Amino acid sequence: MRKLVAGMALLAAAPVMAQEVEPDGPDIVVTAGKPLNLDAKVLRAGQRRFVGDRAELAPNGALRFELWRGGGRIPATTVPITLRNDAGETVPVTVDGEGRIAFGDLPRGRWFLTAPAQSQGMSLRPIVLSTGTTPTDRRLGDLRLQCRVMLSMAKAQASLLAMPLMGLLDAIGGCESKRVHAFNRAERTLASATAMTSSGTQALEISKRGNAYLAPLADRTLGNEVRVKIVYR
Repeated sequence: MRKLVAGMALLAAAPVMAQEVEPDGPDIVVTAGKPLNLDAKVLRAGQRRFVGDRAELAPNGALRFELWRGGGRIPATTVPITLRNDAGETVPVTVDGEGRIAFGDLPRGRWFLTAPAQSQGMSLRPIVLSTGTTPTDRRLGDLRLQCRVMLSMAKAQASLLAMPLMGLLDAIGGCESKRVHAFNRAERTLASATAMTSSGTQALEISKRGNAYLAPLADRTLGNEVRVKIVYR
C-alpha cells in the first residue's frame, strides 16, 4: 500500500502519491521572481487548528511561522514583510527574537501577507515550539500539532481538484496515520535524528538529501512528551 508523503508544497494542496519522492518540508512555496501574496485565511486556519488542539498536544506551545529561501531559514527581519488589504492599508508584522513571525489576532476581512519578489524561491512554514524546547530538541506533541496546523493551512487554499485528496487524508487519520510520512525540514544537513523513548534511543529516518527527518507521529506507544533530537553535521 502506498504511503502519503506529507512534506509537500501547500500551493499544490495535495499529498504526493509516491514513495520515492524526496520530501521538501511542509511549506507554502513562492516561485523565484514572484512576490509573496498569501491570503490571511490560510493563516487563520492554522491558528484555529493550533488553538483547538493545543491543550491536547502542546499546552505550553507557541505557533510561529518561518521564512525559508533556497535550502535555509532566513530571519523575517531581513525581508520587508507586511499584512495588506485591498484598500492598500497595512499592518506591521511582529517578528520574535529568533526571526520567526508571530501573529496575534489577524484583522478581519480580506488581508494578505505580502513580501517583495526574491531572486530565489521563498517559503513560509509553521513551527510549534514549547517552552524549554528548540528546533534541535523537540517534543513529539509539538511536532504532531505542527503537522495538523500545516494540513489545516493546506485545506484552506486547496483547489477543487485537490479536495478529494485532502478528504482522503482526513479519512485515514491525517498526520498521525501510519500511511502518512510527515518529514520535517532541518536548517542544515543532519548527522542524526533520534527519539528519546522510555526504552532507549530510537533512530529516525533521514531523507536522501539529509535535510529532513521522519518523526514518529503515528506511533501511539510514544507520548507527546517524548523528545525528538537532531544533530547537524
